[in-house]
Amino acid sequence: MSMRAVRPVPDAPRDLDELIDLSRRFGTNPEFARGGGGNSSIKVDGVLYIKPSGVSLATLAADELIALEVEPFLDLLGSRRGAASGLADGPAAVGTGPDAGAEGTPVGGTDEVMRVALAARLGPLDQRRPSVETLFHILLPERLVLHTHPTTINFVTCAGRGAELAEALFGDRVLWVPYTTPGLPLARAIRDARHALEGRIGGPAPRAILLQNHGLIVGGDSATEVVATSEWLLDVVRGEIAGQPPFNWGEVERLEPAAARKALLAIAPALRALLATGDRLKVVAFDDSVNAVGLAGSALGHDFASGGPLTPDQIVYAGSYPLVLESLEPGGTHGADVEPEEIVARLPSALAAHSSAHGALPSVVIVPGLGLFAAGDTYQQADMVRQVHLDAIEVSIGAHQLGGVRPLAPDERTFIERWEAEQYRRRVASGAALSGRARGLVAIVTGAAQGFGLAFASDLIAQGAHVVLADINVGQAEAEARTLVERYGQGRAVGVALDVTDDASVAACVEEVVRRFGGLDLLVSNAGVLRAGSVTTQPIQEFDVVTRVNYRGYFLCVRHVAPILARQHRVRPEYWGDIIEINSKSGLAGSSRNSAYAGSKFGGIGLTQSFALELVGDGIKVNAICPGNFFDGPLWSDPQDGLFVQYLREGKVQGAATVEDVRRFYEAKVPMGRGCTPADVLEALYYVVAQRYETGQAIPVTGGQVMLS
Repeated sequence: MSMRAVRPVPDAPRDLDELIDLSRRFGTNPEFARGGGGNSSIKVDGVLYIKPSGVSLATLAADELIALEVEPFLDLLGSRRGAASGLADGPAAVGTGPDAGAEGTPVGGTDEVMRVALAARLGPLDQRRPSVETLFHILLPERLVLHTHPTTINFVTCAGRGAELAEALFGDRVLWVPYTTPGLPLARAIRDARHALEGRIGGPAPRAILLQNHGLIVGGDSATEVVATSEWLLDVVRGEIAGQPPFNWGEVERLEPAAARKALLAIAPALRALLATGDRLKVVAFDDSVNAVGLAGSALGHDFASGGPLTPDQIVYAGSYPLVLESLEPGGTHGADVEPEEIVARLPSALAAHSSAHGALPSVVIVPGLGLFAAGDTYQQADMVRQVHLDAIEVSIGAHQLGGVRPLAPDERTFIERWEAEQYRRRVASGAALSGRARGLVAIVTGAAQGFGLAFASDLIAQGAHVVLADINVGQAEAEARTLVERYGQGRAVGVALDVTDDASVAACVEEVVRRFGGLDLLVSNAGVLRAGSVTTQPIQEFDVVTRVNYRGYFLCVRHVAPILARQHRVRPEYWGDIIEINSKSGLAGSSRNSAYAGSKFGGIGLTQSFALELVGDGIKVNAICPGNFFDGPLWSDPQDGLFVQYLREGKVQGAATVEDVRRFYEAKVPMGRGCTPADVLEALYYVVAQRYETGQAIPVTGGQVMLS
C-alpha cells in the first residue's frame, strides 16, 4: 500500500465550499448530528469528495475531505447509473441480514470496500479513512448527498410500523429501506429499492431515503435543495407528532431535592472509581432533565432502557444497554429516608452483573429517583454519551407516540457491536487521548481568574487535566475558561462562581463540579488576599478580610472537597487524591507590617498539617506550597493597589522613593536574584501530585530566601 503512486487531487474550490457550508450547517444542529455521526459528499467531474469517517460535520474543513474516483466503486456495485434513472442495470442479488455481503467478501463488505477505496483514492495516503457508506454516496445520482441521523426523523425510522408511517406521511416522495447491514449490503439494498420504486412509478426515485433504525439520506444538485427537502421532512413528522396525545411517563419515582443532592455527591464519585479501567478515574456527567428522570423513575422508562438500542449511533457512542439500578422503593416520591450508602452499596455487584451479561462496563448508569450518569475518559466523551442517550430517549418517546418502538434486532445489534468500522469511527470521534503530567485529572483551582491561579489552571489543562476555574469574579473566570476551551477542547475548562468565605457558595461550586465531572482529583486552594499594614494602624476590617479569605476559605474548601476524594478512595483503595494549599514564604517566616497576611498563612500551614493527619486514612494527601514573591503578578505589580505601591505608601522599605526602589530591595533578598514565577511553583505542584509518600508538608519555592532546617 505504501508503494502506491500519488495521484493529484483536482481543484474544485467553489464546489467544496458549498459542501463545507452545508456540512457545518447540519453538523452544528443537534437535531441532525452528534459527534462523528453522519456524512456528506459532492461529486465533481468523476471525483467524489467525502467526509472521512469519525470526523465531525460541524467542524469539517475542505482539506479534510477525501477524494475518490467514482468508477471503481460502480464496478464494485455491479451497476452503471443511467442519466435519468440512476440505475441502467437491473438489481443484483443482495441479502439484508448481518451475514449478507458481496460474494467472497467479509461480513458487511468492509475489506472489499476499503480495498476499492484505496485503489480509487486521489492524493497522498494518510490515516484518514473513507466511510464504508461511500458506496451509496456514489450510487445516488445527485451532485450533493447528505446522510444524517435526525432525532425527529428517527421517530418514524425507529417506529414499529415505520414503513407504514413513511408511506402515509410521504407517499412516493420518500424511499423506505428496511434495516440492512451497513456497508456494501446497504448500498446494494438502496440500489435495489430505487430500481423497484422507479419501475413502479415510472420515473426517477425520490431524493430522500429513510433508513430503518438508522437515519436519513437526502440528495440534491444544490445545497438549497438539500436544505429544503430536509426541512420539509422534519415539518411533516412534527405535524404528525403534534396531532398525537401528549406523552406522559406515568408515575415517576423521584428523590426530594435535598436527598437527591446527597445521593448525587455519593454516587457520582463512586462511579468515577468503579468504572475506571486504567490509572485515572472516569469523567462522569450527570443529567436530571425531565426525560432523564422520567426514564430513570418510570416503568415505561425502564422498558425503553431495557428494550435495546435503536440505531448504530447509539451503540457506537453510548453502548447498547445502560445499567438500570433497581427501584429504591415501589413508586412514589422519596424524601430524605433514602440513604445514598444503600445505593452505592449496590453498584459493584450491579456493574459486575452488567459486565458479565454484556461483555463490558456500561457507559450509562440510570438511578431511579435521580437521573442518569454518562461516563467517558474525557468530558467530551462523557458529554457525547449523555447527549446520544438523551437523543435515544427522545426517539423512543416519539416512536412510542407513533404506535410503538422498534429496537434493533439482536443480530443487527451484535453486528454493529463487533464491527471494526464502527469501532474505528468511535475512536476517531472521541478525539486524541489526553497526555501530560496532569493527564486525566479533574482539578479545582480557586482564585483562578488571574495571576498565579490562572497560570496554574492554564498549565494543568495543557498537561492533560480538566480544570474548574473557581473565582468570585465569575465573569472573568468564565471568559478565561472560554479561551482555554478554544485552545484545548470542549469541557477542558469551565468557570464557576466561588466565594471561598461563604459555606453555601463553596458547597454549590463543589456540587457543580460533581454534576459536570463526577468528582475531582485535585484541589488547588489558591484564593488569597493581602492587605499590608501595621498592627497598630491597620483597620480591623482589613484584618478580618484577610483572615476570612486565606484561612476560613481554605478550611471551607477542604470541608466540602474531602468527602468527594474520600468516596473515590473507598471504592478504589489504590487511588489517592490531593489537596494543595498555595501558601507563602510568609507562612514560614514572619513579615513586618504584614501580620494579617503572615498570620493567616501560618494558620494555613497549621490547617494543612492537621488535615493531613485526619485525611490520610481517606486516601488524601494534603500539602502546602510556599512560593516566594511573584513580583510580576498583579498582587505585587498592580499600579493602583499592588504590594510595591502599598509598601511604598506604608514606608515598609526605608529610604525607598519609588516603586522600582521597593522592587530592587525585595529582589536583593533572594539568593537566586529574582522573584518566583508560576513555572517554579508548578514544578513543586506536579511533584506533590506525583509522589506517594509525603503529606502535611510545607514546601518552600523561594529561590533560597527561606531555608528550612
